[in-house]
Amino acid sequence: MDVTDIKAQNIKRVLEVLRISGGTTKNEIAAITGLSFSTVSNLCNELKEQGVLVEEKISSISVGRIPSIQIFKCSRYASVCIDFQQEGILNFSILNFANKRLYQTFFDISGMQEISLLTDLIETTYRDALCQMVDIRIVGVGVSIPGIYDESTGLTINSTVSVLNHTPLKELLEHRLKLPCYVENESNLCALSICQERPEIRNAVYLHSSSGLGVGVICEGHLLKGKNGYAAEVAHMPIGTPDVECPFCGNSGCIESDLSQRGMETLRFPTHSDEVRARLMEDRAEKLGALLSILVNLFDPDVVYIGGRGFAEYGRLESTVLRVLRRRSPLGMGKELEILHDMDSLRAIEKGVTQVIYDKWNPLQK
Repeated sequence: MDVTDIKAQNIKRVLEVLRISGGTTKNEIAAITGLSFSTVSNLCNELKEQGVLVEEKISSISVGRIPSIQIFKCSRYASVCIDFQQEGILNFSILNFANKRLYQTFFDISGMQEISLLTDLIETTYRDALCQMVDIRIVGVGVSIPGIYDESTGLTINSTVSVLNHTPLKELLEHRLKLPCYVENESNLCALSICQERPEIRNAVYLHSSSGLGVGVICEGHLLKGKNGYAAEVAHMPIGTPDVECPFCGNSGCIESDLSQRGMETLRFPTHSDEVRARLMEDRAEKLGALLSILVNLFDPDVVYIGGRGFAEYGRLESTVLRVLRRRSPLGMGKELEILHDMDSLRAIEKGVTQVIYDKWNPLQK
């Protein structure tokens, strides 16, 4: 690791302290980060020159030398979040680095078949939103997809949103918006939001159900990615209903067919009798419990989150899911494993996007 990399890491350590605390002194930053006072002072001075930090006196101190606190102007910096989790809907939002939503709009893209039309829409929306941003610097755009971003080819693959498949979405948006672009699976972004909200959690699993079914895994504080970005891909695990053919891969028994939003919505078909609906509910709960038990046994997490529109009625499944987990994952459940239902996965995705862009951001680069 060269000196430039070390400096960049130290800058982020300083900013993370200020981002969490809202503002503190150089001495306190040094104590928290383990950096020397002179290193912290030099970095803060450089960040102030760039307008990233401001310094304010602590006015409540009336005797002796008045100390100053350093404040990260995180509300000045923002990221664009483009999300496809809801089938046929594009969610476009802008969040600042304090995770405050500055702008949001939705579009129906259910009939869109050409990627050029989609990027046209995104570019136009971005330009319109930019006109409303006062003293805000957009530093990047993040795209949440129900699918996989293949890091070796730069293509979006295995997505339930057909217009995205086999397209160089990252490259296209960088060209259109003139911003760094990052494409990531929605469940991975939800998992990253856990790291931001609960930094004490080192191992976590986030199972997300929308137009697809995905899982994000945090292992010892890091997102599990794999060689090409395919790690923890569960959608086509053959533990679903055996005689149901998957419309995406052509095989039978894919768990996504049962636990995606579309699969879960079959529970509410008006033609179902109460008896059929109850039987389907039990079946989905059993399958969800079985899938979670596999994930718990594989990754030994501190916490499991269940989120996405497909699991909106998780409360009705919970008792059966927990019964299956206790039976199939006795070690994990015996260690007081947390199972939490995230009722607002869109918010988690937005926070995950913001975290990705913040992590990649170079504050000293104009």
